[in-house]
Amino acid sequence: MHNALSDFIIYCRVERRLSKHTCRAYERDVRSCIEFVRAQGIAALVEIRTPDLRRFLADEAAHRPASSSQARTVAALRCFFRFCVESEYLERDPAHVLRTPKKREALPDVLDRGELWRLLQMPGSDGVWSRVHSGKPERDRLLLALLAYGGLRRSELLGLDWDDVDLERRLIRVRVAKGGRQRVLPIHPGLVPLILDYRATRTPADHPALFVGVLGNRLSSTILSTTFRRYTEAAGVTRRKRITPHTLRHVFATELLSAGANLRQIQELLGHKHLDSTQRYTHVGAHQLRGAVKRLHFGSREGRRVA
Repeated sequence: MHNALSDFIIYCRVERRLSKHTCRAYERDVRSCIEFVRAQGIAALVEIRTPDLRRFLADEAAHRPASSSQARTVAALRCFFRFCVESEYLERDPAHVLRTPKKREALPDVLDRGELWRLLQMPGSDGVWSRVHSGKPERDRLLLALLAYGGLRRSELLGLDWDDVDLERRLIRVRVAKGGRQRVLPIHPGLVPLILDYRATRTPADHPALFVGVLGNRLSSTILSTTFRRYTEAAGVTRRKRITPHTLRHVFATELLSAGANLRQIQELLGHKHLDSTQRYTHVGAHQLRGAVKRLHFGSREGRRVA
């Protein structure tokens, strides 16, 4: 079983080019399934039947009730057993009849423009940090602005190098992207002075990474999360909303939609493979819907002819 799992993870990384986060999640889910069936007295892949997988999924649902977690586990099992059949570990696929549970589509929390403005003013404000290192306010100001006006994922932001920023052509190259799908983003004009300010104060100046910590190494995901949480709490935007770095990606998509960008353009800027992923990032407020209705030509001559 574990040989098949090892080959499957290589297949996910090399052939399917899935992100490292997806590969880790798939490996965790399949390994949990293997351990579960072994505890049930099943010692080989060929002995696994569909009812065994359903019992495992029921057990997982008791521990992880979120529909998104259940859907990912089903996707991991279906992918794994399909791979086992194609690689001749198995003759039949016991997971092909498994059905993905429906996800509850809830609108993500977003920041309005006033909240976003308050958040972007937090770096450098008094009382947020007890100690302020040289270049930290400039770094954090650019970090928050890139999330909000570039729509970058957390890993994409942390993976940026100075060589990826082309100020002459006003472009940012995103190399560390989900699924290996690289893309190029236009730099918002408001970001240019923030980049220049950060470059003038940044230490060490010779590190290839765009964002570095106080010890001179590439900024870690843990430090990013801690820094972001400190600013959101100081800005008072977490009292009624669940705000994460990914929230600013929603803000970016929503603002693009308000500015007149179509879904295909937003999809390209966000680096989505499927348009369905883009649609859930666009948040339309009640006042926007009201404005759209008001712009209808009510009772026009053309409207009466159509009616």
